[in-house]
Amino acid sequence: MKRPAYVLSVSLVLAAQPHVGWAQEDFRAADLDRPIRVEDAYPIKFREWEFEIGSRGTLEEGSRGLHGILEVKTGVFRNTQFGIEVESAVRTLGSGADTGLESASAHLLYGIRRETVSLPAMAIRLEGATPGTGAIGHEDAQFGFKGIVTRSFGRLRRHGNGGYTVASRADGGDFWRVGLGSDYPLGLFSRAVLADVYVEIPTSQARSRVWVEVGTRVQVSNWSVLDLGLSTRLDEWDAGNANVELVVGFSRVFGIQGNVGPYPNPTIR
Repeated sequence: MKRPAYVLSVSLVLAAQPHVGWAQEDFRAADLDRPIRVEDAYPIKFREWEFEIGSRGTLEEGSRGLHGILEVKTGVFRNTQFGIEVESAVRTLGSGADTGLESASAHLLYGIRRETVSLPAMAIRLEGATPGTGAIGHEDAQFGFKGIVTRSFGRLRRHGNGGYTVASRADGGDFWRVGLGSDYPLGLFSRAVLADVYVEIPTSQARSRVWVEVGTRVQVSNWSVLDLGLSTRLDEWDAGNANVELVVGFSRVFGIQGNVGPYPNPTIR
């Protein structure tokens, strides 16, 4: 093949390759509250950063609410993610309104293992939250842990979450939490559908809280994902109180270049 034709062929092949394909998989991530409460067992990539902003609007009988969250997280080590979140809310009851900062929190997510042919991916999440401010802020600090597993069945992924949260009696007391969720990509589009059932079981005699959620994550650019979701609390429907939540969020990934030094020349023996 003549050199000009060869160069043209190589150029066409390279042009057809995705230059930032690594970022186009973010729509498959099952991030906490983006848009469902169940998450997957994969931390963010090493040295990658991501910020997420989202809102959760609540429609109940006699009240309306809007919950907002801002989160920044990064891969501090390989298989280790650290994040900081700030949550605020407003709730209307009749003619009045309660507002406040629910809490500021931080978490550490460590990926214990990647998925293999015989075993699922596994991770553990540790988290803590400060007291809030205003009428609907948390009265005291909270702490929790959660184990996470993710298993693939073809293109379908299943996720299991289970953990425990320590909270004061003023904030409802301690509770166990269990969630089962799934995500599935849609054809050739950078889009996934997600669904879960999530339960919080108080250690007191209080009634368990049960959510059913569905949603989608759409890759709107090489680095950005839009999430939309719909959620309802089954225990409140059973008690005669209609409860529906609409979730809208946005995530963006970016990286900070670091100097890792020159690659050493291997010794040839």
